[in-house]
Amino acid sequence: MLEGLQQIDVEVLVWINHTFKSDWMDAVMLFCSHKFTWIPWYALLLFLLCKSNPKHIWINLILIAACIALADQLASGLLKPVVARLRPCNNPEVSIQLLLIKDVCGGSYGFVSSHAANVFALFFFFFLKHVFQSAKPLLYVLFVWAVIVSLSRVYLGVHYPGDVFCGALVGIFATTVIVWLEGVIERRYFPPQKTH
Repeated sequence: MLEGLQQIDVEVLVWINHTFKSDWMDAVMLFCSHKFTWIPWYALLLFLLCKSNPKHIWINLILIAACIALADQLASGLLKPVVARLRPCNNPEVSIQLLLIKDVCGGSYGFVSSHAANVFALFFFFFLKHVFQSAKPLLYVLFVWAVIVSLSRVYLGVHYPGDVFCGALVGIFATTVIVWLEGVIERRYFPPQKTH
């Protein structure tokens, strides 16, 4: 069964890598994949977070940092070294089938994608905390952004589709755990004041 899933992963990867391949798409996907590209986007999210709930901005920032840190540690600190699945660009049997861009491969292992884990951790935080309750289209934009960043990693041949899909699940799981813990702590140590 695992061999069958691996074969599907390779076939989908090769299809994406070949079907959409062009010089301008290379530039777009490199741009989307680069972590510094999104600094203005993060600044906008921070502004919207401040605007939606200014009283709890520091708590929310700490929670976001915790969500991303947990997602990143689960992805890079735990799963990558334990599973030890070579990135497609580092696997000679797979890389020979790909149209790769020079010097973008990254570390040895790729399961799961840290990029996908981190961006989906951030998306799911905004989803669970209802930050964009009055502007739901922004939540859809955030979701599309997370998908584009994740797909850019597949297009570039540094991750299999399964790497980014499972990375997204790791990010969602990490945020769920952090938000749940926040709720437990809040109920235990900061219960709502009873009004008489």
